[in-house]
Amino acid sequence: MPANFDCFTAVQGFFLATTVLFGIVCLILLNRLGGLKKKLSDMLETLAAKDKELSKTKADAQTLLSPFIPETSRSIIVSLDPDGIITDTNDYACELFGYTKDELIGQKAFGLIYPLHAEKEALQNNIIQRIFANPKLYVEHETENVKKSGEHFWISWTNRIMYDDSGKPTELRSVGFDITKRKRLEEELKYLASVDPQTGVLNRQSTLESGIRELKRSIRYRRDFSVLILQLDYFRGADAQAVFSDEIVHQVVSIIQQSIRDSDYIGRIGDVEFAVLLPETSKEHAWVVADRIKQRVHEENLHNDNNLFVTTRFGLAEKTNSKETFDDLLLNALADLSKSGKEKTSKTKKGS
Repeated sequence: MPANFDCFTAVQGFFLATTVLFGIVCLILLNRLGGLKKKLSDMLETLAAKDKELSKTKADAQTLLSPFIPETSRSIIVSLDPDGIITDTNDYACELFGYTKDELIGQKAFGLIYPLHAEKEALQNNIIQRIFANPKLYVEHETENVKKSGEHFWISWTNRIMYDDSGKPTELRSVGFDITKRKRLEEELKYLASVDPQTGVLNRQSTLESGIRELKRSIRYRRDFSVLILQLDYFRGADAQAVFSDEIVHQVVSIIQQSIRDSDYIGRIGDVEFAVLLPETSKEHAWVVADRIKQRVHEENLHNDNNLFVTTRFGLAEKTNSKETFDDLLLNALADLSKSGKEKTSKTKKGS
């Protein structure tokens, strides 16, 4: 060993070098730890953002699904037992019908939320029993309903029957939607398609359909059936092209309606021609109806601005055999009308 070798200095140098090296290592580790901490922080922020996004997605999904949740649904949900007793409802059903749950549950549906129709065998009156008896036929159906206020409206139902362990039907669960607007629109369209817009009586197409139906019924049950054609005219040889005002046409239609039965039909088949369908009426009795209408028109003294008085002409046809069609009857009545000529009875102004 060299004479000048200092052991203490060597040891001191060694520890100094070790310390420096440890410091460097610590700095490197601290630097890496800072990077890891930043990465961890970024990861936590990302997770928080994802969690927030997920929560929003769940909330949006809940909002979308809420109409189908029974307690918050805008659908009408009603459960009934086989006797038509209400066993459960949702809040919206109570809101729509105007009752509390206590007022609905345990009560008979008919007479409360379903109106009772006068006809004992009306289609709706025994609908619950029919659904339980034939559920496959009534997976969907429509009913007229009534609110506590007395207001009537329509519901389209989707039905499901629940069974016990023995297979016995125990409950009808129905989900419904208010279709009142649609039903009213359908009725308006049906009305517009079947009536004459000026007078409100049947139009030509509906007159033909009603005539075919009533003729078939009269043939099936061997009943009388007559068709009366009425044409408006002016007395004393007025111009055949003379125009009748809407007011005169409405007044004559009103007279016809007052002169026939509720079971009879009146339809407009031309500008000033009307068909009166008379079920269960013979030719003799049909002429009585024609005379009644003619007399009432005469009594009203209907006239235009030129003091031309309104009168009526009639043609009549009666069903005579089972081979006749309604077209045959209508053509026969029109042929009879063409032979009748203009009314010859004079008329005077009211009060003259």
